[in-house]
Amino acid sequence: MSTGPNWDLKRQVKDSIDIVEYFEREGHQLRRQGANYICHCPWHDDQRPSLQVNPVKQTWRCWPCEIGGDIFSYVMKREGMEFREVLIFLAEYANIPVTISQSRAKPGSPQHKTTLYKACAWAEQEFHQFLLESESAEIVRNYLAERGITDESIEEFKLGFSPASFTWLIDRARQTEFSPEVLEACNLVTRNSYGWSDRFRGRVLFPIRDTSHRPIAFGGRIVSGVFPEGQELGGKYVNTSETKLFSKSETLYGLNMVRDAVTKSLSLTVVEGYTDAIAAWQVGLRNVVACLGVALNERHIRVVKRFADQITLVLDGDAAGQKRSNEILDLFVAQDIDLRILTLPEGADPFDVLMQQGGEAFQTLVDDAPDAMLHKIQSETRGIDLVNDTHRANQALERILTTLAKTPVSVAGSAANRLRQDQILNRLARQFQLDLPQIRNRLLEIRASSRQRFTPQKQDGGQTPTIDYSKLDRKEWELLEIIIEDSTMVDIAIENIAPGQFSLGPLRDLYEQMVELFHEGEEISFEHLMLQIEDPHLKNLVVFMSEEAEQKRISMESQAIDSVDPATQIASIIQAFHNVVVESGNRATISQLQQKELDEKEEASKLEELFQQMKQRQGL
Repeated sequence: MSTGPNWDLKRQVKDSIDIVEYFEREGHQLRRQGANYICHCPWHDDQRPSLQVNPVKQTWRCWPCEIGGDIFSYVMKREGMEFREVLIFLAEYANIPVTISQSRAKPGSPQHKTTLYKACAWAEQEFHQFLLESESAEIVRNYLAERGITDESIEEFKLGFSPASFTWLIDRARQTEFSPEVLEACNLVTRNSYGWSDRFRGRVLFPIRDTSHRPIAFGGRIVSGVFPEGQELGGKYVNTSETKLFSKSETLYGLNMVRDAVTKSLSLTVVEGYTDAIAAWQVGLRNVVACLGVALNERHIRVVKRFADQITLVLDGDAAGQKRSNEILDLFVAQDIDLRILTLPEGADPFDVLMQQGGEAFQTLVDDAPDAMLHKIQSETRGIDLVNDTHRANQALERILTTLAKTPVSVAGSAANRLRQDQILNRLARQFQLDLPQIRNRLLEIRASSRQRFTPQKQDGGQTPTIDYSKLDRKEWELLEIIIEDSTMVDIAIENIAPGQFSLGPLRDLYEQMVELFHEGEEISFEHLMLQIEDPHLKNLVVFMSEEAEQKRISMESQAIDSVDPATQIASIIQAFHNVVVESGNRATISQLQQKELDEKEEASKLEELFQQMKQRQGL
């Protein structure tokens, strides 16, 4: 593990960003507790602040969740990013020039993502201020008020308005660093044979933000009366197209606002419109987001799985809504995510239900929504005489079983999912009046004929599984803990203990990285390890070991107990490793003796060896 080209950048980022300040800017209410700070953890229902931030070590740790790390691992988990993405993200946050490949665009150019982020943030503020202050925006303010959208929501969601002028935004940008080409790269302006023109003119605007709260796109809607009758330009809705910052197939409107609540509840409700999500926020629901003019797809599911285990999709009750639900269902089944589908009565939409009946009534509908497979059975069998109309009944059953067969084999084989599948098959047998073995065999045939082999999905950076520390070998743990606390002990450890003597798992992975750093002449201090290691699991491990060592030190000082010399400790641990090797050899020897695999002379020699080892252990 060499330092590589990212080493200087990692060091600069770590030195430039204070973790306490970053947590505060993220909205955490930090409170001083002794030498550290504490705040509520965003990953569990934290009634009592349990996430600790250490300003000296620049680390964080949540005790109940058993997770922790440094600024890099925090952003990896929070945003669901890979390490390289986080490195670039934090470098840009700290205004550090990024020179690693993939980010060599010239600042101020249309290819420079930091410049594009700044341009979108500037445009959002311009549109928002125009909505709040301009006389010509009065018609839009009235429209929003009539819709029931409050001033608080306008401020929270930073709604805006772009006047009907062709060049209003372009003209205002002349006094800034943002060229027309940069605005074009953000899809804020367009270019034709006549020159540049504003893309969103005459529309109320809904800024779209990423999960780091950065504006990356806009959704625009015509408001009646802004243009003279018959002179509206473009369609009713105009949205940002794909850009370097924005993909509508990976973004959900309002997710940045509700991600903390969603992470704790692990449930998410998806509606179809911007105002639906805003209405949900107004009535106190903090787990509702909106699609961006496209149906949910595989990339959406990858985003959602970072934050939630269960999704409720809210659809209109018309034929188009039914068709969308069936298309989406297969994707969710294949990805093994718990999908519920709420179909509203025909003619109703989420906004009206939320504004007229309130959040509690809407949440009741969500809670009662059937799971996706039950919805599939209901929609496929609706209007069919399953006993007499055998042709249509058989077609419906084939479609249901084809969806069920998409469950990944690794998932379908779990006990809970086998029980769920059995419940579905029993239901189908009753409804279609067929023998259960017939239906089960047909499911197996469909699954086999698809010739698809599914494997468990690799978890996103945001879903870091915790390590069960109680199952880790204590002598291995103590050895690494000593090295982290006193790096001068590393050469003694490496001289006597090979990585292969560790059990397979995170402790061995960490020791292997220590050995590699040592052979490269690198320092094995806590700070250096936290910079070198990119795996969030191992960062977590290093933080926990350091915290445990500190707790031991505090405990011994409070009880006036003298600490044990590290050299004595490590000698004892080396002996424990040696004993394991000896005992392993002894077991092999005993097995050979029992199986009568040795001749008389070899047997006597082995017995003498075992006898001497026993005497040595007993101090004789």
